[in-house]
Amino acid sequence: MKIAIVVGHNSRSQGARRVDGRTEFEWNGELAALIQDHNPEAVRVFMRTPGGGYSAEIDRVYAEVDAWGADCSLELHFNGAADPRANGCLTLTSGTKGSLDLAARVHRECLLVMQGRDRGIEQRDRHERGGRSLWQGKAPAIMTEPYFGSSAEEARRANARIDQLAEAIYRGACVFCQVKA
Repeated sequence: MKIAIVVGHNSRSQGARRVDGRTEFEWNGELAALIQDHNPEAVRVFMRTPGGGYSAEIDRVYAEVDAWGADCSLELHFNGAADPRANGCLTLTSGTKGSLDLAARVHRECLLVMQGRDRGIEQRDRHERGGRSLWQGKAPAIMTEPYFGSSAEEARRANARIDQLAEAIYRGACVFCQVKA
């Protein structure tokens, strides 16, 4: 079992900012390390390195995931909106059988922990926003956005439950890998 965790964004382009100022790259880097702590032999964290533009960064990180031989990959994000009342959990999938199965398992686990609005599982074409990450690698891939960082309530809940969220994401990916085997 090899679970690849890709931290969304990078040190130069850190993504959305939460209400407390923490970025997607920063917060999800911490979450990724906690996921890896569950099984350092089976979980590897991959970081997008800046340089060459968005497409080159995605291509490079997913080439690294492929070279490692991942059974699945999960890219970590959180959502943001101008309206601080926006909330909920969203998971993105390529729509392939493996990606849909992985998305369903991880999404369900994230919902149980975050206990927010279910924004569902959305399919992305390779040319839509986020699609390149879902289609570039060989392994089934998803992008998880378990909460809105622009919501003070959800950001507090995510901080308080980060350990449980890491365990939930790991558990969902493990079940996927066991069923796939």
